[in-house]
Amino acid sequence: MPLLVFANITARPGAEVDLKNALRELIFDVRKEPACQLYELYESAEHPERFIMHELWDDEAGLQAHSQMPHMAAFGIKAKDWLAKPAELTKVTV
Repeated sequence: MPLLVFANITARPGAEVDLKNALRELIFDVRKEPACQLYELYESAEHPERFIMHELWDDEAGLQAHSQMPHMAAFGIKAKDWLAKPAELTKVTV
């Protein structure tokens, strides 16, 4: 069953541009993942430190595989100093 995910991501003060650039770079690799149907980044117009990643996966297994990808590990290392808190995920079955 397809799984829709909204990942709410918050940057630390002063890290907004670095985080946004890294998220944009990440999109290219994630979209190549076999289970990825959609992966779009949005930035809040009112709160520049807030981002939403809109994702659609084939299923929960595809999302779990995504979290284990090398590009996700590399992103985690780069972004650890830019994130105010862990991403908050909202999952919706479609």
